[in-house]
Formats: sequence, structure tokens, C-alpha cells
Amino acid sequence: MALFLVTRPYTHDEKERAIAHARSGATPDRDYYLLVAGAVVFALCGIFLDSIPVLIGAMIVAPLAGPILGLSLGLARGEWMLVARSGAMLVASLLIAFVISSIGVSLLGPLRADSIYITFVAHPFFDLLIAFVAGIIAAYGLMRERVGNAMVGVGVAISLMPPLVATAVALAEGLLPGAEQAFLIFMFNVIGIIAGSALIFITFGLNRFKI
Repeated sequence: MALFLVTRPYTHDEKERAIAHARSGATPDRDYYLLVAGAVVFALCGIFLDSIPVLIGAMIVAPLAGPILGLSLGLARGEWMLVARSGAMLVASLLIAFVISSIGVSLLGPLRADSIYITFVAHPFFDLLIAFVAGIIAAYGLMRERVGNAMVGVGVAISLMPPLVATAVALAEGLLPGAEQAFLIFMFNVIGIIAGSALIFITFGLNRFKI
């Protein structure tokens, strides 16, 4: 009996389930857009209230990891329809964030609290490192159910929705440097997740796996 490490094979069913989950997460259905809209409202309120707990709520609710993992899997497997669909979902999410945030700035801007705790400043090395590790865990979690339970922690760590909403808020307020910094955080996170998850997909042969 192994004391420190018990090895378990990666079965055909686990790989098949991982691909199915990644494809399912990149499905632009009503549920996805409802969660996006809710996460945008949470992030907007978190920024206006300078409330980290509310911002964490936006991170947990936001489903943006779904299309990003779908994009990564599509690139790894050469499934260009999946790539196109995932990319379209991200663009649609960006537009939703911009529309809701612009309306929020117009209606709630005068009520905004001074920012004390929440700032959006890009740190390329750390942003990419965190997102890369998050992408590895997220992709691996698609195959291992126990690891998949860590997805809430992954969602909080990579912080996709808050910088996207912060970008929209800064643009609506005419603060271009702030918008640039927030959008850089978002892009670093997206790139890091794609790189980390693609590494897992290729390492475990999901790019060549036949269903």
C-alpha cells in the first residue's frame, strides 16, 4: 500500500467527460448570459461600494472561465467552430459588461464611494503566473471530480469579471489610463488561462483523443 502517493490512471471516460464539460461550458445559452449579467452587476456594485466581498461574489458567479477553456480546447484540438463560438461568447460578454456598466455609471456614479481597498493595476508577471496556474487547475479539474471542486477558488483567484467591468467603468468616466490597466489585467488572465489549460489538454492527450 502506497504511503505518500497513490497513482490512478486517467480513464477513457474521464477524458471524454473533460472534453464534454469544456464544450458544455462554451455553450452560449440563456443560463450563461444570465450569469454574466448578474456578475457584471455584482462587480459594478463592488467597485462603486469599494467592497471586496461583493467583488468576490462577482468572481464566483462569473462564467467566463467556460468559454476560455472552450477556446483553449478548441485551439488544442483544432476544433475551429468551438474556437469561434468561445470567442464570440467572450466578445458578447464584453459588450454586456460595457452596456450595463455604462448605464450604472450614469445612474449610480454620484453615489460611488472613494476607492480605498480596490485598485486595478496590472502586474504582468504575477497576473500571468496566477492565471497560468488557475488554467492548469481548471483544465485538470475537468478530468478529476475532486479537483473540480476547487473551481470556486480558481474563479476567485483569476478575477476575470472585475477588471472587465472596471475597464468599462473607467471608459465611461473618461479615465483612459485606468481603463488600460484594468483591461491589461483581464487580457493577462485570459492568456494565462489559455496557456495553462492548453498545457494540460496536450499533456494528457486530449488534443489527439478520439470520441
